[in-house]
Parts: sequence; structure tokens; C-alpha cells
Amino acid sequence: MVGLARSAFDTRDPEAACRAFEPMVPRLAFGRADPGRFRVRLRFDTAPSFTVIEYAFAAPAASVAGSDDLVVISAKGRDFDLRHGRTAVDTSLPYLQPREGLAARWDAVAARAVMLDREGVAAVARTVTGEPATEPRLLDVAPRSSELGRYWERIAHRVRSAMLAAPEAFAEPIVAQAAFARLAVAYVYAFQTVRLDLEGRRMPPGPRSAIVRAAVDHMHAHAAEPITVQGIADAVHISSRGLHAAFVAEFGRSPSEYLRDIRLAGVRDELRFSPTEEGVAVIARRWGFVHLSRFAQSYAEAFGELPSAARPAGRIGRPRRG
Repeated sequence: MVGLARSAFDTRDPEAACRAFEPMVPRLAFGRADPGRFRVRLRFDTAPSFTVIEYAFAAPAASVAGSDDLVVISAKGRDFDLRHGRTAVDTSLPYLQPREGLAARWDAVAARAVMLDREGVAAVARTVTGEPATEPRLLDVAPRSSELGRYWERIAHRVRSAMLAAPEAFAEPIVAQAAFARLAVAYVYAFQTVRLDLEGRRMPPGPRSAIVRAAVDHMHAHAAEPITVQGIADAVHISSRGLHAAFVAEFGRSPSEYLRDIRLAGVRDELRFSPTEEGVAVIARRWGFVHLSRFAQSYAEAFGELPSAARPAGRIGRPRRG
């Protein structure tokens, strides 16, 4: 039983390298490549709705690139410089491949790219935002914050580890769909491709407090971990009392209430996209809800339906806001 479509490629020919990269980056051109030293190795692992490409350049070169697909790249290298137009890109974080204007140069670089099905991500974005017309489009190549960039990296690493450990498992549609869903949800939250407010809805005009935004980014990145309000306050360099006051002023509720709502939304997303064999109780506990009756009551108050209704076979109602 074949789980993943796998292929590898090794070349010293820049033109052959461009052809190999074409499925991911159709507008790619190399410059400053020494024909005697140029070499690139690629490995493709393709599941039904996403592809992971790992590649390494062992010699100095430069490139300009662009893509219409949804591609997230994580790269590390020696003397690696990356720019989008005239703006330097922080390569310590993952970044998106734009339609045009991405230029790079390096002495050596190794990278992992994740290419996601656009329609599949759009469907997830519409579910997350509750907006039927939502479509992902690139607003910035950088993640919304360094923490959310690391959040993407953790999810991508877990999916990649599963692909390496059990490639045959991806022949099961439920496994491949669950892996894609985790990547798609992380993509929507981590990158500025859909304008979201701090509650996951489409963003209205007007800035948010920098401290509050940093705290909410920290909550989103670590909500499935045993974080505390004091830990959140420490992460954004403010007292817990100051954090409480900022959240009450901004949202009319406390940081702990806000964190609970993020976790409830995390449960809802997993119920919608995870394998149906996982019970509601298992998913709820994974997000820190120990008292299941209290969890079910909070979930119903937040979304106007019981947790079981979020399953694909059940009724997926539009969440009630407020």
C-alpha cells in the first residue's frame, strides 16, 4: 500500500534545477552560480493535499523566485541573505513564497518547503473565520509574530516526522486529511494571508494594543500547552495585574477567559478536522479541559451547539459571537 509519492533529484545543472523546482516555484532563475561548483539536492514527499520539499545548495548562488501556490519555506544557510523587494526577510523564521520579488543569495543553504492545496486552505479559512467568501492571499511574507512562526514550525515538524516514520499511513485518507488540516489551520493563524482580528474573525479597521497583540499571539502559539496567565505576562514583559487591566480594557474580559476561548476554538477546529475515531473527551483534555461537563457547557455557550455537532457528520453551525 503506497502512502506518499516520493522522488529525489540531484543535479549540477542550474537549468535542470529550475525544471525540478517548477512545480513549487515556476518563476525561478539562478544567477551568480559557478557551473563548476553548483549543486542542488531535492527530495519530494507528496500527500493528496500537500507536498514537503527538502532541498540543499552546496555552493554559492543567487536566485529570484515567485509562485502562485501557497508555499511556506524554512531555510538556514551560510551567508544567506533574502529580500522581498527592498525589504530584508528574517530567515530565522519561516516565510511565504510570494508571486514575485523574492531574491536570495547564499554560500550554502538547506531548506524545507511545504506546499499546500489552495482550495483546501480556503475551506479551512472559511471555517475558522465564519466568512463564506474568505480566500487566502498574501499580505506579508513574514509570520504574524515570531511565536506564531515557531508555532508553524512545530506543526510542520510533527507532520514531517509522521511522514518519515510511517509513510504508508498516508495511504489512509483520514491520516492524510488530518495532517493537511493541522498544517492548514496553522497556516491560517501563523501567516497574514487572511485578515484576522484577535478572536479569529476578519479584522476590522483600527490597531490593537501592541502588548495585547503580543499576549494573544503567545496564547495562540502555546494554547495547547500548560501555560498560565503569569507566564503570559512574563512573556510580554508586563505584570499579571497590568495584563489583566489591558485585556479588560480591550475586550471586556480577563486573560484567563480569553485563553479559555482560544482553547475552546482549538477543540472546535480539531473536532471539525481530526479523525472521527478520536473522541470529544480525548480532544478536550488535549486542550486542557479536565472537567468535561463544564467544558461542554462552556463550548455550548461559546458556539451555540454541543461539541458533537462539530463533527463532519454532524451539523456544523456558524459560531455564535458575543
